Amino acid sequence: MSDLYSGRHTLTGAPYYLQAENDRNTHNGMLYIQLIQRAFGADEVVMVGHHFVFEPKADMQALNLHTLNEIPSADTMLFDHDIMGAVFGNEARFVMAHLAMTPRGDRDTVLAAELAKLPAMVQS
Repeated sequence: MSDLYSGRHTLTGAPYYLQAENDRNTHNGMLYIQLIQRAFGADEVVMVGHHFVFEPKADMQALNLHTLNEIPSADTMLFDHDIMGAVFGNEARFVMAHLAMTPRGDRDTVLAAELAKLPAMVQS
């Protein structure tokens, strides 16, 4: 999955980022759900589409949309200091630096390897 954008271009020749981002999110959906739940809690209900939408389970059941949250892209999550700090603690900056030096098509493999090093999540 190294080159997400190969073969997909607009009429002007630019890479077709929207479809590539959708493909990336679909392919790595469970990885992103794990990252969000580690950062914000295992009870978060996460929906993966073009963006990542999440909300505490209790609020979702009560249809309280005031707590609905959205992250616009995978890379927004991977380089957010609050999210990555909640997941990786003091190692967050090192993980983000590693991700920043990794081509975009390989970042999710690096993220999966880093998450695999962490203790299992406790489900409530």
